[in-house]
Amino acid sequence: MFRPLQAGEPTQLGDYRILGGLGEGGQGVVYLAERVSGERVAIKVLHARLARRSEARERFLREVDAAMRVAAFCTARVLDVAVDGDRPYIVSEFVDGSSLEDSVREHGPRSGGALDRIAVSTATALAAIHRAGIVHRDFKPSNVLLGSDGPRVIDFGIARAIDMTATGGSVGTPSYMAPEVIHGEPAQPASDVFSWAVTVGFAATGRPFFGQDTLPAVMYRILNAQPDLDGVPEPLRALLSRCLAKAPPERPTAAEVLHLLLGHGQIVTKPVDGDPAAVPPAEAPPAGVAPAWTPSTGMPPAGPPFAGLAGTSAPGTPPAAPTTDPRRKRSKLLVVGSVTSVAVLVSVIVLALRWGASDSPSTPTPLATTDIPSATTSVAARPYGRKVAEVTLGDEVNTLAVSTYTGQRAVLAGSTKGVAKVWKFGTRPSELAKLKNSGGEETNAAIDVGEVDGQAATFRRLRNGAVIVSGAERLEPLGPTYRGHQKMVYAIAPARVSGKTVLVSGDEAGKIHVWDPKTGKDSGPQPKAAGGDPVFGVATGTMDGHPFAVTASADDTARVWSLETGALGATFQGHSGDVFAVATTVMDGAPVGISGGLDRKIRVWDLRNGREQASFSGHTAEVACLAVGRVKGRAVVASGSFDGTIRVWDLRSGKQLGDPLKSPGGRVYSVVIAEDDGESWLAAGDVKGNVTGWSLGPASP
Repeated sequence: MFRPLQAGEPTQLGDYRILGGLGEGGQGVVYLAERVSGERVAIKVLHARLARRSEARERFLREVDAAMRVAAFCTARVLDVAVDGDRPYIVSEFVDGSSLEDSVREHGPRSGGALDRIAVSTATALAAIHRAGIVHRDFKPSNVLLGSDGPRVIDFGIARAIDMTATGGSVGTPSYMAPEVIHGEPAQPASDVFSWAVTVGFAATGRPFFGQDTLPAVMYRILNAQPDLDGVPEPLRALLSRCLAKAPPERPTAAEVLHLLLGHGQIVTKPVDGDPAAVPPAEAPPAGVAPAWTPSTGMPPAGPPFAGLAGTSAPGTPPAAPTTDPRRKRSKLLVVGSVTSVAVLVSVIVLALRWGASDSPSTPTPLATTDIPSATTSVAARPYGRKVAEVTLGDEVNTLAVSTYTGQRAVLAGSTKGVAKVWKFGTRPSELAKLKNSGGEETNAAIDVGEVDGQAATFRRLRNGAVIVSGAERLEPLGPTYRGHQKMVYAIAPARVSGKTVLVSGDEAGKIHVWDPKTGKDSGPQPKAAGGDPVFGVATGTMDGHPFAVTASADDTARVWSLETGALGATFQGHSGDVFAVATTVMDGAPVGISGGLDRKIRVWDLRNGREQASFSGHTAEVACLAVGRVKGRAVVASGSFDGTIRVWDLRSGKQLGDPLKSPGGRVYSVVIAEDDGESWLAAGDVKGNVTGWSLGPASP
């Protein structure tokens, strides 16, 4: 399965023990390695020349970090990335299987259901990769591994990292390159679709469509000749033909490809680039929008941006009401907003910095600041901590989210007083809608915003513990009202369990429920929480391939729960007061939890055993919310506090980045980190309804 190590090869990288070699290529060497837990992983050690300069290292770390955001559907998840001395390396899930290239050459082309499975699985993976904002740039048969549970795509995002740090030349494999890449243009999602079509054609015929002889001959055919599709069965042949159009705009998106492969839309014969078998979709979804449902092969949902583990959560916010809690010093918590931990929303929330607020949906409203980045603005001019945007919801900002609304990406914000707003992206942003509770039992209910199965959604938390989940466009419930809780729900987070979207919620009485928003009923084994102390925060993720939830509680603890069995995992007991917020991420390949609360400290701990690894101090009041992300390729956590500040900490060194950021409205209830156009951003919502954005500095020096 793997070759023995040779003299001079590493035996240890970070926390990983190297067992042997798996392969070698132009990018570097791939090793089989083992975590302390015994779990096996694949480590790609790249050539030292890629990390000789500090700026190259930071570009490399940042680019590969983007790959960690890809939903783990038909991909080998990227688990970690680091530089050991002059050796950059990438840790990913180990797939025990041969490559599609080796398998076809050894056993021959695929046909029938076997070919269909390869086409659907790889299209699913490509849709997930593009949904995370990544271009693969080197899609080919050797980057498709045939695991026991189906095909997996690997090395997504790595070609971009290498290209940015190399001294010259382009990255890619000529037989699978798109025409525009050969012309020297930057690779784009349409380029991946072209490469996907050649890859699937190789699976069907055993040869690349444009040959594999001399490099000049192959490149000439890609630029000028029609592909040799003999041997590809219909209707797949017609779809591949359309994907191989010379002009990128004439190719379908990866989401449209998957849509057609699954039988949604007719394949109609129409000439494209001179090929009579080309296929325009009759019912393809809007570009970049995947079907809202999930096929058995796994359609990428709104996936976590941080591979394997992700989520941010802040305490829940019921309407102001008298409390019988004898611990009066803690009652101030009951005005804190709940941040739904939809990780994909965190990954793109930076776009919220480009919208404005208005009571009239038809009137474009500029932002409250003129320092808004344009496509041609140099990010080097924006130092850490410079305010770049400020808009208002009107009420306490309860949640922030980015999702699909009326077929376009939009920013949503929810409040503690039953009002949400939706803004359209663009250089002249305008308010699209103002959403309000309809009355009746919903009167005074807090409204959170988020996403369910790729579509914008609202979560209305009623005082009696009921929760109504609705599509944001019409506020029509997705299913019956959930009534499993008997007390006010403080925190809600979505998760994927057995291929289905569920919601994990915690309430005032300390009860935790896992339930289906479309049936309004409990789903699977329930966490066996004893109850008593309120659950203020929830974050979700996966660990070793298994879904879990982390809860923040008023009993001074944070707990890990299995969402497959309901069993209690590790319990963190390092805080000396209520825990208000939790988040999760991966450090050196190991899952970690981050928590904050009444004792004003941010604590980092091991999700497997609950042991504290570090703590950060600086806030002068309670820590109300957390968000994880990366700045200059380094893992960071941002903490928002009742003291009106947001602090950003380097998770490895424990040092604070820059001076504290000050919220204009005082108490900070929600905070998110994201990266966009080569710049890291932070956005925060406060008690007075402000959503403020700051630059965390350019992503590279």
